[in-house]
Amino acid sequence: MTITHPQNIVRNILKTILRNIPSHLSNITFGPRQNLQMSDQTIIGLPLKYISLISLTLQNSLLAILLHHSRTVSNTKLYSASAAVLLNEILKCIISFLVALYNSSTAPVSLTHSSSIHNSVNSRDNGLRSGDGSNWTAEEESSFIKKSHGITLEQDLQNWKRSSRPWSKMIVRHSRQILMEIMSPDCWKLSIPAILYVIQNNLQFVAAANLDVATFSVTYQLKILTTALCSVVMLGRRLSPLKWISLLFLAVGVALVQLQNVSQDTPSARTATKTADRFVGFVAVTSACFTSGLAGVYFELVLKSSGKVDLWIRNIQLSLFSLLPALFTTFVTSSHDGYLFANFGFWAWATVLTQVLGGLVTALVIKFADNILKGFATSLSIILSTLAGVFLFGSPLPITSALGGLVVLLATYTYNSSSESASPILPHPHPKPPITDSSSS
Repeated sequence: MTITHPQNIVRNILKTILRNIPSHLSNITFGPRQNLQMSDQTIIGLPLKYISLISLTLQNSLLAILLHHSRTVSNTKLYSASAAVLLNEILKCIISFLVALYNSSTAPVSLTHSSSIHNSVNSRDNGLRSGDGSNWTAEEESSFIKKSHGITLEQDLQNWKRSSRPWSKMIVRHSRQILMEIMSPDCWKLSIPAILYVIQNNLQFVAAANLDVATFSVTYQLKILTTALCSVVMLGRRLSPLKWISLLFLAVGVALVQLQNVSQDTPSARTATKTADRFVGFVAVTSACFTSGLAGVYFELVLKSSGKVDLWIRNIQLSLFSLLPALFTTFVTSSHDGYLFANFGFWAWATVLTQVLGGLVTALVIKFADNILKGFATSLSIILSTLAGVFLFGSPLPITSALGGLVVLLATYTYNSSSESASPILPHPHPKPPITDSSSS
């Protein structure tokens, strides 16, 4: 038995790869067609769709816990919720811009240049083989080659060194391209959902401060109902009978949870929610659900009517239009603290960063997962946050609340798993070129 030296194995592999490169290059495309389906892409052997769904489950659960804990910490001055919303929009804008910049910098511009050179060289070769170029002198052929390439070899090397040296020039060039796309004539359309998202995010903080984690997580699923109703009214979307039944059970489940909380006046319940006002919390969370549904459907309407605009560009526009109302709300509510980010401690920063993470996770779920798995992840996050609220904060879990939560879980999963011929709320982002509700949003 002969043992092959490792170097020979590597050499044979490299020879095989290099031998097959020309045939594989012809199959490379930079358009909608890809060799791998989105759902088949993996990281360290794990499918991206499952990674995104696990991240969504953990993010939703963690956000509900952090929102409640950071707004009910005893013996601590509370940070400004409006300042947290402002910081959230700033960070989302920065991240969206960086992603858009990366997408722009990886656009296949160089292939076009190399293809044109290859075509010009082929035309030169064909000309030399034909009668009209057979009598060319060496100088004429050299001149033709220079004209075909547009640059001499020395100039090519100099340009390559010049282009590879200053990354700042490339960043500036692509940044200008992104800014031009941001300042599109229809960018003003994003101002309406931007204002709604700012209102929604502020209402989330109010609701989380006045409701326990389980009640907040369950009641917040009413955004499914408000989104569905807005899509029917604004988009003319038709829902299947199973979806309407799911929405009905969703409303019944939330009603069971709220009725149990209203009738509960035990000291343990008062301790669990601190000085919370359950009615204020319920009004805040239902209002947040309404603004979320209205903003999400309007955002979908803008995406479908604006042609091929990258979703990250729309996210930048959304964040930019959110800055002014968020800044106004911050100045109004935080003026007594002396500066914007007063009392911003660990829990405040953790809450903001978790909200920002939610936008990125939502983008991954939209791209790699489907509604069935998304509904399962949402249901699982409700269970996790409810159990965490019971064990971490001593929140009560009466039988009626547990039953209502179970009804909401089943309704959420059934609504997302039922087949629907209509298009999803957020379409997949268009491929490059050009160079992506949010979910805090």
